[in-house]
Amino acid sequence: MSGFIQSGRFGGGGGVGGHLDTQMVTTGGAGSAGLQNRQRGYSSSIPLGSISDGTSNIYAGAPVDDAYYDEGSGGGASYVLVITGAANSGWTTMTISGPNGSVALSRASATYTTGVWTWTTSDAIPTQKFGPSTSAITIDFD
Repeated sequence: MSGFIQSGRFGGGGGVGGHLDTQMVTTGGAGSAGLQNRQRGYSSSIPLGSISDGTSNIYAGAPVDDAYYDEGSGGGASYVLVITGAANSGWTTMTISGPNGSVALSRASATYTTGVWTWTTSDAIPTQKFGPSTSAITIDFD
């Protein structure tokens, strides 16, 4: 399931600019084109990029461990969000905005397993929303 809804920003309450939470990511890149296993964004486990402040306002300061695009090893591309110990509730939309435009991902349309949300996508490395390495990215939760 794609989980995509219209691009753009949405109103919310309580966070930066009216959002529930806002995370700033400096994109990192890993993997190689020939193997179709490239990732772009932030991950504490790969490691990949960086995040500020890296704690969730929605989940009582739980760490945001991963927020990245994964080209997939031939199994299809996806956007991945990992927040340690998070329940599948508390927000509706995650919007990733960067040099390649923005995409709004619906929480309800993600595949969810114990703090991990995954959205399949038809985006390719040149069009994925985390942009090239060192790009400044905003992730808003509404």
